[in-house]
Amino acid sequence: MLEAIVYIVFCVLTGLCGMHRRMGFLGTFLVALVTTPLVVLPILVITGPSRRVEWRQRP
Repeated sequence: MLEAIVYIVFCVLTGLCGMHRRMGFLGTFLVALVTTPLVVLPILVITGPSRRVEWRQRP
């Protein structure tokens, strides 16, 4: 039971890391839940931020 809770917490943390990415929190969380957070984290590094975040950061 404890292992499942820890796994879901890591999936939520991975989802929070992907909040400003193109997949968003829910997409990142679901992919991490189905596969594993260790597979999703390199995907987050490869993918760029969403266009809204890129547009806001430009002066």
